[in-house]
Amino acid sequence: MMNNPTEPFFPSAQVIELTGLDAHIGNGQPILSGSLEAIQRVKIKLSVRVGEADVSVGDLLNMKEEHVIRLDSLADAPVDILLEGQVVARGQLVAVEDNFGVRITELPKAKL
Repeated sequence: MMNNPTEPFFPSAQVIELTGLDAHIGNGQPILSGSLEAIQRVKIKLSVRVGEADVSVGDLLNMKEEHVIRLDSLADAPVDILLEGQVVARGQLVAVEDNFGVRITELPKAKL
């Protein structure tokens, strides 16, 4: 049966019963048995935030090639190093041959 495209479609829901488990129950070997070797080669993506700019949609639409956008950070200010959008360190932009690089200058303080 086809739904009318002008009317919203609401799928029917079913109630399911789940078996309750205690959080401490579990047998066998732990996933990470004291060694982080299992995750050493997992790839993650870090990003570096140099700065931000507030622009209107009109300004954005009027930008042309070679337009310069002024960022809110100073040229020598530390940059944020982010993992999944969260700042994990700060650093300084450097040149590494023909590429940009980041020299880590600040790591989070360990919580005691």
